[in-house]
Parts: sequence; C-alpha cells; structure tokens
Amino acid sequence: MLRLKSFRGVIRSLLAAFLLSLLMVGPANASIVQGLELEELVAHADRIVLGRVLFSESFQRPDGQFGTWHRIAVGRELRGHAPDEQEVMLETLGGQIGDLGMRVEGEPSFTVGERVIVFMRDGGPYTAFRPVGMGQGVLRVRTEQGVETVTQNRKGLMLMRRNAQGRLEPSQGALPEKERLDALLSKLRGIVEKNASGSHE
Repeated sequence: MLRLKSFRGVIRSLLAAFLLSLLMVGPANASIVQGLELEELVAHADRIVLGRVLFSESFQRPDGQFGTWHRIAVGRELRGHAPDEQEVMLETLGGQIGDLGMRVEGEPSFTVGERVIVFMRDGGPYTAFRPVGMGQGVLRVRTEQGVETVTQNRKGLMLMRRNAQGRLEPSQGALPEKERLDALLSKLRGIVEKNASGSHE
C-alpha cells in the first residue's frame, strides 16, 4: 500500500512538472499582449493608412538590437492627414543583416508589394511610426475570386483580456474572421467620425 501511494505521488510530481514546462515554453513561442478591439486600435492610432509596401530594410542600433524600416506608399488616408506625404515609414523591432539577426515574436513582417491597412502611432521626432499593438495593428488585404478581403496579422501573438472578474482570458481581437475590405472601411469611417465628433463635445 505504501509503495502504491509513493508511486501515485511520483506520477503527480511528474505530471505537475510536465504542465509547468508547458506553461514555461508557451510564452517563448508568442508574445502575450492585450487584445484590442477595432475601436481601441483606432483610438490608439495617430494615423491609419491603406497602402502598399515598397521595401523593407533592417538596421542595427548602437546598443546592438535590430530593427527594420518599412516604406509604405499611401493609397488612402483613413485617419490623420498629411497631404504632402505620399509615403510613410514604419519601424518594427527585429531584423536581419547578413548572418546576424533578431526576431521579436508578435512583431509584424511585410512582403514587398502587398497591400495593408496599418494602425500607426507616432514614434516621436527622431523615430518612425510604430504599429499599434504589435502585429494587431496590421491588416492584410487579399483579392479572392475578385473580392478584396482583409485579415488581421496575429502571427506570434497570444491575445488576452481581463474579464469582469479581473481574470485573464483569450481575446478574439479586432478582426476574428476575414472580412470584406469595403465593409471594414465603412466601419472604420464610422468609428473615426464618431471619435472626431466626440472630441468636439
């Protein structure tokens, strides 16, 4: 009987260690961030643009960390107004130069030529714009059977929110499912106009 109890204790200890190892490994594969609703993405963004990626170029800071600049041709301004700017520069963490590189899970990557909607916050006078909510702030535009659709970039992200009891639970984010581009643009216009009218009250 004593041996059986000891055996059960060993099994329990091994199982607890296994579950703990899973918890420790999970965050290494994804950045845990607060899931933002569409209204929150808009509220946190200084500019929102629909554009096309022209190029991406990595650089290394004096402290050794890597970053990447992405130049995006502005097709349509959805929030913010800079009539003299036909392009915007977006900066993300991580990048690669030759054999050296650094990856930050949850930071968006871009493909030259792709169309994107980007929610950006101002990085200050000496820094390019940054995406809101890491990869959450990048929506990719695709054409499928003649219809333009939009999906949210979630690669490397684990979206969480606190519920009414204060406990963390998974979040579906701003765009849980693929959506038509025209429908999403209509939603965004409504949110931006509502925010603008609210700021004048």
